[in-house]
Amino acid sequence: MANIGIDARIWRAQTGGLGRYARNLVRELVDLDRENQYTVVIAKEDEPEFDVTAPNFRPLVVDIPHYSYAEQLDLPKVLNKERFDLIHFTHFNHPLFYRRPFVVTVHDLILHLFPSGKQTKSPIRKYAYRWLMNDTKRADRILVPSLATKQDLITMLGFPGDKIVVTAEGSENKFRIHSEAEIKAVKKKFGLPDKYLIFVSRWEHYKGLPAVIEAYKQVKREIPELGLVICGRPVDQSPDVAEMVRSNQAADPHVITPGFVSDDDLAALYSGASAYVHPSWYEGFGIMILEAFAAGAPVVTSNVSSLPEVVGDAGLLVDPHDHNDIAEKIRQILTDPQLAKTLRQKGLARAKDFSWKKMAEETLAVYESVLRSRI
Repeated sequence: MANIGIDARIWRAQTGGLGRYARNLVRELVDLDRENQYTVVIAKEDEPEFDVTAPNFRPLVVDIPHYSYAEQLDLPKVLNKERFDLIHFTHFNHPLFYRRPFVVTVHDLILHLFPSGKQTKSPIRKYAYRWLMNDTKRADRILVPSLATKQDLITMLGFPGDKIVVTAEGSENKFRIHSEAEIKAVKKKFGLPDKYLIFVSRWEHYKGLPAVIEAYKQVKREIPELGLVICGRPVDQSPDVAEMVRSNQAADPHVITPGFVSDDDLAALYSGASAYVHPSWYEGFGIMILEAFAAGAPVVTSNVSSLPEVVGDAGLLVDPHDHNDIAEKIRQILTDPQLAKTLRQKGLARAKDFSWKKMAEETLAVYESVLRSRI
């Protein structure tokens, strides 16, 4: 029996994909492993949402935010007291001077490729990021969600390939085909037109939102009743993208911005959409693609980074920098019912190729391998 720690200070729903990863990992491990003892390290903000009650899992609440001095100075003291045989840092930022065995997940290289906010203004932040990423190389294993991310770590940052393990992610059961009544209810709740496109992500340039808006405007000239649902929220580092959204919303009442929606509403929004459009310039994996597939939405997404790896032949791939290409793929789905039906069927099948259970099984195998090597 091993004493395993999981740093899940990103548990709460508002951390987006990072939190979804941590929650699903722990919940699947509860079913998979009744032998080892687990301590799940969470932040104070996570505590109201932490719902794991298995006898071999316990929470450890700390007031230590991510990317803080306390993370480097105080967190190692907390962890050392626990004397973990192994700890899994579910995000790349780990204590630099922690010296017991550890595994770390690197979800993507977004901060490397598209630095923003404080990272672009503070030399200390820039240096800290580089130091943390370089130090990640000494982890016993480095988990990544895609082959594309593994290759990026090797080629861009010189990571040792033999330490990197791909553990692809999945979608939750709540992302499913919804009934007509459920779709009608969510349309009424958010004031949506019958036909709409949906975008779900941060309002940033690299997420492709400006190209989505331009493509939508082009298609709407031919299909005036079409709407665009932009989920998520603006970010301080991209005020021009937020202004673009607002100006288009002012000119077109069919541009809807529901903000941060619950998973239940999001699943229904996917299910009722004519297409999910996500022309991101870069993704470490793309959980949203699987969620859209599982809910029955035809998908238009980018032909770069990990996205073709996730999509396979179940979606339409585009040049994320060409809004004309994006518009043409949307137009194909909206005007060809057989194509839309085929994409829905392929998407549903593709979603079944991935699962959080499989990800957790592969992660547990990594834990066991590291623990065996330390005996």
